[in-house]
Amino acid sequence: MNSLIVELRRLPRRELFVLVTLLTGLGGALLHAESEETFFESHVRPLLTEHCTDCHGERKQEGGLRLDKKAGFRRGGNSGALVDRADPEMSLILRAVLRVDDELQMPPKETLEPASVEILRRWIWDGAAWPDEPESGLLLNDDARRREHWAYQPIVMPDLPELSHWTSVSSPLDRFVQSRLEEHQLSFSPQADRATLLRRASLALIGLPPEPDAVQAFESDERPDAFERIVDRLLSRPEYGEQWGRHWLDVARYSDAKGYVDAGEAKYPFAYTYRDYVIGAFNEDLPYNQFVKEQLAADRLVRRDNDSLAALGFLTVGARYNFFPHEIIDDRIDVVTRGFLGLSVACARCHDHKYDPISAADYYSLYGVFAGSEEPTLEQAPELSSIHAKENEALRQTLAETAEKYHQHRRELHQKVMFELRAWCGDYLRYIVQTTPEHRTKPQAELQTKRGLIREVSAYATGGVWRWRRYLETRSENDPVFGLWTRLGRLARDEFESGAQKVFRELRELRSANPLLVAGFRGRSLNSMADVAERYAALLEGVDAEWRETLAENEGLTRFAEPAKEELRMALYSDKAPGSLALEEAFDYCTLDESVALRKHYAEVERVFLNDWEGARPRPMMIRDRAGNEVQHVFLRGDSKRLGKQVPRAIPLSLGGGQAVAWEEGSGRLELAETIASERNPLTARVIVNRVWAWHFGQGLVRSLSDFGIRSDPPSHPKLLDYLAARFIESGWSIKSLQREILLSATWQQASDDRPACREKDAENRWYWRQNRQRLTFEEMRDSMLHVSGELEKRSGGVPIQLAPDDLENKARTIYSFVDRERLAEIYRVFDFPSPDITASNRSTTTVPQQSLFLLNSPFVIARAQALVERVRDGQGGSSSLPSEIIQGLFQRVYARSPEAEELRELVRFLSLNPLRSSEEAILPSHPLVSLAQTLILSNEFLFVN
Repeated sequence: MNSLIVELRRLPRRELFVLVTLLTGLGGALLHAESEETFFESHVRPLLTEHCTDCHGERKQEGGLRLDKKAGFRRGGNSGALVDRADPEMSLILRAVLRVDDELQMPPKETLEPASVEILRRWIWDGAAWPDEPESGLLLNDDARRREHWAYQPIVMPDLPELSHWTSVSSPLDRFVQSRLEEHQLSFSPQADRATLLRRASLALIGLPPEPDAVQAFESDERPDAFERIVDRLLSRPEYGEQWGRHWLDVARYSDAKGYVDAGEAKYPFAYTYRDYVIGAFNEDLPYNQFVKEQLAADRLVRRDNDSLAALGFLTVGARYNFFPHEIIDDRIDVVTRGFLGLSVACARCHDHKYDPISAADYYSLYGVFAGSEEPTLEQAPELSSIHAKENEALRQTLAETAEKYHQHRRELHQKVMFELRAWCGDYLRYIVQTTPEHRTKPQAELQTKRGLIREVSAYATGGVWRWRRYLETRSENDPVFGLWTRLGRLARDEFESGAQKVFRELRELRSANPLLVAGFRGRSLNSMADVAERYAALLEGVDAEWRETLAENEGLTRFAEPAKEELRMALYSDKAPGSLALEEAFDYCTLDESVALRKHYAEVERVFLNDWEGARPRPMMIRDRAGNEVQHVFLRGDSKRLGKQVPRAIPLSLGGGQAVAWEEGSGRLELAETIASERNPLTARVIVNRVWAWHFGQGLVRSLSDFGIRSDPPSHPKLLDYLAARFIESGWSIKSLQREILLSATWQQASDDRPACREKDAENRWYWRQNRQRLTFEEMRDSMLHVSGELEKRSGGVPIQLAPDDLENKARTIYSFVDRERLAEIYRVFDFPSPDITASNRSTTTVPQQSLFLLNSPFVIARAQALVERVRDGQGGSSSLPSEIIQGLFQRVYARSPEAEELRELVRFLSLNPLRSSEEAILPSHPLVSLAQTLILSNEFLFVN
């Protein structure tokens, strides 16, 4: 890196600017946070199923194209290949959905939502990967496979291994590592020197380098427990929660913004309350099982105060996918199962998991858990404790007025949707007939009627037509009102007239039909279901109109006096009738325009807080159980309009440690939380222990940190993993106790020096014959620069701060910077910050030119170098310090050591070639001391941890 910086320094500024501009565009390609298979199964396949496979699926292949199988997609159709790998933007499938060619526009009747187009675009640009489909009979999602797989075995404390000879191991942990080393004819490396150990521990636990005097004190401390004291002191520092909270926020796909939304407010006013909760939880060493429970069901737990409600941000700070409810729920299922259990359950959204013991029924059992929950509006959420005084009265008054306008709009919309589903029921019945192939009498059903637009499909869910269709499909043939519809609907077209007469004779014999309904059909000629729809429309709409008139004259009336008429009315007004919707439920049936208007109204509520962001009392981004819970069905191929079998209200076997957990009341989030956090669950402890190990060593005992499924690599040290998991549970699920044991082990304290003989046998260091050298994350790098320059500002949480490469005012730790999901700051992308769209198991580490360009030219970095020089000079009595003294001071601040003789000689020579013109000269960016300071903080010694 440093050699590149030297070369770049020689470039004229204009050429350097052009180079930066060109290279910066590559930043997005560096962001790889989701596996190709996961992205396809979670986003692409559901999109193809919903919009494409009716015409290009198993039954029908229009244009010679089939899109439900990999082979069909690869082959393409009559128009040729679907993907242009040389120019992805010109791919046929992308041009079709963008509707840029008149002769090819897909889907033919509707335009894809922009969010769906972006899913296809990302997939195509990334190579349009379509996972291999297993051969027939090779599906592995059976219970026997689950019982055999290592990750599902109960956690049992293993016996300590026998060693052929005793080395410097200092804990049981080391015995497991040494045992594996002996198997491969390897050995531990020597212990790292004290300065290295202290820097390694400090950066690992608090994300900051140690102070020079702390290094000197530790090097001279001869007490046998000196390092143990260091570890305990670091674990108790408030900065510990900031460092380890950031690790967890990667898993929680944390962001301060919603992502792509085509209307409404893009920012989350109170996402930061979740960030602050996580920091506090790590500092308090909140037991991990309690940490899990609070993030899933804090609203259902007994709690000391409202602050723990902020934990529910784990579920709610994810992307909003333009508010598609199915995508939001899928995101929550994914973050819960990957984050806590290391399972890719979201792959079962469209079909049984190909490899792991997770069925589509399991997925939709979980879907029902989150579908049974809702988010209250922000002003309904309780306030959290805060150092702020109570919100000013003006803010509260504005909030109350704005919220009332929003809720009034909701109430009006709720009444409007219910009115249409009842008063216009004839339009829905006619449309259902004309969209049912066996009953259709017209070439095309009418969406736009004289009264308005049929709610065929809502903006984000199935529409009113679907609701009416499902209601009719569940009516038995003995239903007093719609039993006749059910019986007639079974008749074939060519036998309809004679069959209808037979149905009427049967009804008269059974005497089960509503008498007003029978009278309305008596003597009518019925040639098709279209005629049936007309008669039902006249009867039901007539009864509804009469009821509204009667109610207007008799306000307290609750029912018709005439039983037969009341029975017809209840077909529209009973709790299960299509037009009976709870307030929240009604919004699933809104049109796109209605939904946009609703979001704009709610955005005004959010902006009341954002307009006085610092002064507004924080509120949790919480979730709560819905008043009622609908029966959940499997969505066939992930299509919410095609319902399969009903799924039980139970936590699946694969999530519950081999035992399904059922519940009767509520959404099931509490039961899910308790199931995951149970010590009987073999996955939970193993997954978090493996994460902590990876965050300390740069790699996990199980490489795939968020996938413990059948296809994952087995752990490199299975007994060590179980030992750590068992110890973790015994310690009361204490993360700090786990870290203490790791840091005090000989394994972690090894030097990172290369040993060619060992590298030849184990190039990836899977057996831990040395410590892994690791590069600082972006946050650690930025925070360390502020720390050594003496400028790092302490915060106790609060609203996020905007982050920009040229921002010289933001001197808080990077964890408090604003994370924009849709427009992630370019500096984040350049330095491998994970995508906040999905849970990130670990961070990639790239070395690309724009990193060097930033470090060389960023006003932020240059300002830190200036402040560092000023700090050193001020500490030495001002500008009269000798060059050798300043160099000594810079080395102590940056490296916590003195320069070696050769380093000092060469740097004094460098300063002599660039003499200072005046002892009072201001420290400018071009100052040679600033160049020297910048060189030191850009060196590998500063940016890497040995």
